[in-house]
Amino acid sequence: MIHVLEVLAPFIISIVSALVFVLILRAICIHIQRPREDRGDTYTPLSPTLQWMNTAGSILLATNKGNFRYMAGLFYPGNENKQDRVSSIKKMLWKYWQIQGHESAMETMKRLLHTGMRVWYGQEMSRLETIYSTYCEEELINVAKKQNPNADEDSFLPKMILAYRRYGENALLGWDMGRVAYVMQCCYFAGYVSMEEVLDIGVEAGKKAQAYFNNWEEMMESYLLGGQYWQREDAGDPNSMTAKRWKLYEALWKGKKPYKKIPYTTIAFDTPLSKEIITDKYGIMPQYQKYYKKIQR
Repeated sequence: MIHVLEVLAPFIISIVSALVFVLILRAICIHIQRPREDRGDTYTPLSPTLQWMNTAGSILLATNKGNFRYMAGLFYPGNENKQDRVSSIKKMLWKYWQIQGHESAMETMKRLLHTGMRVWYGQEMSRLETIYSTYCEEELINVAKKQNPNADEDSFLPKMILAYRRYGENALLGWDMGRVAYVMQCCYFAGYVSMEEVLDIGVEAGKKAQAYFNNWEEMMESYLLGGQYWQREDAGDPNSMTAKRWKLYEALWKGKKPYKKIPYTTIAFDTPLSKEIITDKYGIMPQYQKYYKKIQR
């Protein structure tokens, strides 16, 4: 009996090893094939409304190398008094938005809410339509090729006019609301607005977006279209801001390094948004505050 076991032992070990290998391989395949919603790093201590705002401003937040777990990607216990960070945020708000205090912050954010760049876009596209109203996409591309021989359907003229024909000025709604969601939080970090005001403006922006778009994809594509309109460039140019931000968005969407956290899986697009303050001053929910107090020490 012992002799038989000695003879069979190598075969048994081989079979067991093969079985273990198959099970490991199957586990890996299951992990890879799982919906990305199940694979993303979705932990965050923020309230649902602040999570939604971070996700709406995700491309700007990622561009500025922010952490999706914190307000504006950077506001957490112990960080609010770092003068170099606060100073850089204030410089950004002044350079790009001419915001330097409470009044200018609120005025600028309300302007984005009610008019924004989408109004300028609508006015310009309306004028261009008087010239190109009968032009199909191919004809618009041919017009664009007069300035850029490599023009295609993603070039400025055809992209903007066709988006306007489909959505009107609201083609840029995601661009305006995404910037509100992010910049309003930066104003909070700079000390210009209160948490009440962040939620008041943020919820209004969010509800506008939710009433018009069906999902994060639609809103983010609108955001990227707005960036292209702002820069007045062809998305096909690999050196353009638009191309770079599309690449960034795709990395965020797929959870590619360094974006292991997939913001669009953390919070549903149609999440009910609330102006009620249910967090501490850092936007952190009560169940996580004990942990962050330890870090602060």
